[in-house]
Amino acid sequence: MSFRIASKIPRNMLRRFFQGVAGLFLSCCLSQAAPSDLAAFPNWIEAEFDKAGDHGVTPFFNYWGVFQGNPVGGLSQEVAYTHEILFGATLDMEKLVGWKGASFKISGADATGTNLSTAIGNVFNTSESYVTPTGLFYEMFYDQKLFNNFLEFRIGRMAAADEFCTLPAFGLQVNGGIDGNPTSIFLNSKFTSSPNAVWGAMVKINPSPIFYAASGIYQATDRIGVIGYHGLDFSIRPGDSFLMLAETGWSPTFGGSPAGTAHDKDGKKSVVPAEAGLPGIYKFGGYFSNFPFSSYAGGPVQQNTYGFYLMGQQTVWQSAQNANHNLALWAGVTYSPQYQVAQMPVMGFGGTVWQGLIPGRDQDQFLCTWMTGAFSSTYADSIASSGAARPSAETVFDISYIINLTPNVFIQPDIQYIIQPNGLGTTPNALVIGAQFGCNF
Repeated sequence: MSFRIASKIPRNMLRRFFQGVAGLFLSCCLSQAAPSDLAAFPNWIEAEFDKAGDHGVTPFFNYWGVFQGNPVGGLSQEVAYTHEILFGATLDMEKLVGWKGASFKISGADATGTNLSTAIGNVFNTSESYVTPTGLFYEMFYDQKLFNNFLEFRIGRMAAADEFCTLPAFGLQVNGGIDGNPTSIFLNSKFTSSPNAVWGAMVKINPSPIFYAASGIYQATDRIGVIGYHGLDFSIRPGDSFLMLAETGWSPTFGGSPAGTAHDKDGKKSVVPAEAGLPGIYKFGGYFSNFPFSSYAGGPVQQNTYGFYLMGQQTVWQSAQNANHNLALWAGVTYSPQYQVAQMPVMGFGGTVWQGLIPGRDQDQFLCTWMTGAFSSTYADSIASSGAARPSAETVFDISYIINLTPNVFIQPDIQYIIQPNGLGTTPNALVIGAQFGCNF
């Protein structure tokens, strides 16, 4: 099948187009006069979007902007700004045409900025919003839930990252090495995430409220993220391959108890309130692809690549007086045994999410994050054979604090320390200081 809408469109023209669409999208959704109180504006936007959702069309608009610099370390000292904007709408097909459990999502994206990691020389991007820097057509897929949500399937233009190899804590990060998904799975396969979509299909089974199993198949191609196509190359060509993923998850709650009654020594009855318990999510998955990768050792290309991942997030403490005060731990590892083609066969990561650390700031979150990626020995040998330094492993420590100004708007000061950028002991360790600004409607 071959259906390509655009190949060579001027970059500035496409950016102006997508920015114009985003502006028109907002102006259409916000049809009433804006409130005079600026502080009330985000809540008003959310209310307007909810009203649209009541009629079957739920718009969304997300912005993440990151400004940061490295005053110490790296190849050079620079400052940089990046942003990513996602906008679109989810159509409730049950409200619109009576198809129970069905929805349709369509979206676009715009991104721009300078990659600070180029100045540092490291592999884990310091900014999660540094993505394909142009306007892009993004998602367009149909979603169907059946049998009281026991079965769900999706088909259309979408990204594997929406369903696989992710944890709730990943979406809170500033560093792109773990935001959304681990960098290793992108280096070792044709895994996709926003703002790049491919043809795909996904099936998810929920046999109980705490267990699920999911499987998906996605187009694998070298044309992912090519700026000239702007997400409008819908073709499936003879040289394209596939990426298959499978994942199972467990979402237990530990220590919870229902409401009950108790009697004191005098026989007086009292009500014992219910305890919500400590929720967690644990995932195990893997991928397989027939996309051809060149061997770092030379020789013929290698197909039939595969890898695995294991990850989990667990709330370990929650205040009995205020459930918004809680502490969660998360960790995981990815592994690909094919050292000849896997640039980063092993990546480990972990961290904490502490919500309500400061009294009176119930929605704020304090994050501590660690990640280490080890380069394969075959890849390292190929680099060293050219006379360059031999890479081993890169490690990042990231500390940030999410200040929620409203339920939809936040500021996130952030400090990162990068050890052995790109796995090279010859590049000075780098300190990165910055902040992320965002809004999600």
